[in-house]
Amino acid sequence: MTAATINGNERLRAAMVAANVTIEGLADHLGIDPKSVDRWLNTDRTPHARNAEAAAKYLRADAYHLWPRLGERHRSAPTAQDEVVACYPMRSTAPYGLWRSTLAGAATVIDLAIANLLFLADAVWDLPTLLADKASAGVRVRLVTPEDPAGPVTGLGDVFPSLLTVPGLRLSTHPGLRADVMRADDDLLVTTPIDGLTPALAPVLHLRRLGPAPMTGGYLATLDHLFATAAPVRPVAHLRAVAA
Repeated sequence: MTAATINGNERLRAAMVAANVTIEGLADHLGIDPKSVDRWLNTDRTPHARNAEAAAKYLRADAYHLWPRLGERHRSAPTAQDEVVACYPMRSTAPYGLWRSTLAGAATVIDLAIANLLFLADAVWDLPTLLADKASAGVRVRLVTPEDPAGPVTGLGDVFPSLLTVPGLRLSTHPGLRADVMRADDDLLVTTPIDGLTPALAPVLHLRRLGPAPMTGGYLATLDHLFATAAPVRPVAHLRAVAA
């Protein structure tokens, strides 16, 4: 009998206490039997990678801190397929509330690389307020849009003019932006462009980063590159008439 069997998982117990989450609450969030969570707490049982990552995210903790042996489990290293939460053949088939609920659930990071601003305005109708609230709560918020958008829309100021004055937001433009990538913590919604196909008919991937991020890692690296090479957006200064 190991010390872990005697004492249980004190790291997990402390994380649940700090987050005010019960065994039943965590089990309900993960969609599993409470007995499984009880075994995680009171034995040296290590959950499967997907459950470990989902539980850690819910508790705002690190999965490898809660379960140091996570990397030793057979098949615990996630594959690219493990990171695919859902795949929708076209944007209209994705749940309408998915876009806003994903952003609303962010606790640390929001990255938006959006080529189709009108779609974002329709999918997240209160985006300026939502992003302002997140930024004020300490969430890092970055938004990059095309440098020369196609169609009648000329830029961020035309679709979301109030975003230009929200403090704490990093707004920028990039000439090479084509896809729509929305990141909220470890969740990504990716609309994949296809030549000759309108964005509304393009497939959408719902991805969730796991461990070394075999699939999402490429998108995360792309987002960092976009923001590193993008040009900052500055509000247009309005001239005031001065009496002679």
